[in-house]
Amino acid sequence: MHSPLPDPPPRRGIGCLVMLMVLLAGLGVIGIGVAGLGGMGGMSGPVSRVDEVVETLEPSATKKLVVIEIRGVLLRAGGMAGGVTEDALAMLDRAAEDESVAGVLIEVDTPGGSVTDADLIHRRIERLRKAGRPVVVHMGDLCASGGYYLAAAASEIWALPTTVTGSIGVIVQNLELGELLDRVGVRDDSITSGDNKQILSPFQPLTPEQRALLQGIVDSMYARFLDVIEAGREGVTREALRPLADGRLLTADQALAAKLIDRIDYREAALARLGELAGKGPHTVVRYRSNPGLFDLFRARLHTPEPSIVGRLFQGPRAMYLHGPTLTL
Repeated sequence: MHSPLPDPPPRRGIGCLVMLMVLLAGLGVIGIGVAGLGGMGGMSGPVSRVDEVVETLEPSATKKLVVIEIRGVLLRAGGMAGGVTEDALAMLDRAAEDESVAGVLIEVDTPGGSVTDADLIHRRIERLRKAGRPVVVHMGDLCASGGYYLAAAASEIWALPTTVTGSIGVIVQNLELGELLDRVGVRDDSITSGDNKQILSPFQPLTPEQRALLQGIVDSMYARFLDVIEAGREGVTREALRPLADGRLLTADQALAAKLIDRIDYREAALARLGELAGKGPHTVVRYRSNPGLFDLFRARLHTPEPSIVGRLFQGPRAMYLHGPTLTL
């Protein structure tokens, strides 16, 4: 007589899979809640992800000076992944909302970037100044194009002795790959509703009419750049500015001679000057830093990486206040 067969072992794999699905569902619910909180008022949303680190504590101080860094190309990232512009805007908004902030020092090291991104940051700096908060920009190695655009909104602009600035101008980048595709037997067979729907496509050469259209956009954005400098820099006229506003880079000494900056000195002196402009000291000095939450990091890990700058050329025409030679593949 045969003995009965033993019971099959429990199917642990299915149980683990179910538990994993429940865990992911729970994370999704938490994420929806966090996203919902991000839209509420107060210090929520991007501003709440800005931390404050004390650099110099003055126990008797009731006001503080804030240090903000803007480093890298001025472009917004997609999804939950942060970008230079998002961080800068969040920090400037935090400073504007905090009534104890007496002044802001912005350390800028950038080749520029998107026309819109530079303009958004410029506007936030203007808002701080109109609220009676002085802003001093201190340039690092490079503060070119869009970097100078945003700096023009500051109360004063300072530079290091080794700073390179300028590159005042606009570029609409374009790659034309038609001949390369012909050699490998590939052709663009897109169907469009009009002759200009594919303007700046890397697969089609520009017609003279299209080039004129794009030149009009560049000229308009260039005129806005000059307007911003004239409005922000006392004593700088359009006539004096134009010979220097052809995209050339300038040393700190050249920029000072052209009245594009106010002084050449180091960070400590710029911070001391900010304290003078802010008045009513002593001041505690704090530095802002971006501090994404756990859910932001989780979403960023799942998010598709941002394309390179060259990759962005395939996303459509984009006017840039950008020093061109800084492009990397």
